[in-house]
Amino acid sequence: MIAAGFIERSLNHLLLQSPGATEALLRHAGCSVRFDLTLARFDFRIADDGCFTEAVTDTADAVIKPTATLFARLPFFGRDALRHAEYSGDPALLATLDRVFKQLDWDIEADLAPHVGDIAAHRIHALGQDALAQAAHAVSAFSHNASEYMVEEAELMARGVDVARFNRDVDALADDAARLEARLRLLEAAPHPL
Repeated sequence: MIAAGFIERSLNHLLLQSPGATEALLRHAGCSVRFDLTLARFDFRIADDGCFTEAVTDTADAVIKPTATLFARLPFFGRDALRHAEYSGDPALLATLDRVFKQLDWDIEADLAPHVGDIAAHRIHALGQDALAQAAHAVSAFSHNASEYMVEEAELMARGVDVARFNRDVDALADDAARLEARLRLLEAAPHPL
């Protein structure tokens, strides 16, 4: 399968660029890991060298299922977006995979340098980082402006101050009602002069 081969090569490339990553996976050599992308499943086995190798398995030792939130956050939050995946299986293997995936660091410049040269690779990498930072800033600014519009202009949402005031008023009303109920019980219990 072409996609599985691409994922295997990409993962192994990142593992080999990250010091200590393959060594951490050596403890779990022979274990199987499934990446469940809903539309496709990719099964791998951890080889004796700590890298992944494509393997077919009925039941995986660990299953990693990316969520929509992960895909939405991945371009802006990188490895931090991985916490939005769903994990199941062997806890020790999942803990190791979590540590390994968090330390993966793609050396883009090293991969580009043989094709475009060191200086161009550095500039392309810097431009890419700037573009991602600007995109993240634009998304953040848009979100802030959209929420401000919904609250202030369109009045589709309540302001935080108004919600807090409403909650305080409801709490005060509940306290008053409880006090009134207690006084009524006292009055009902008191002897009535005729």
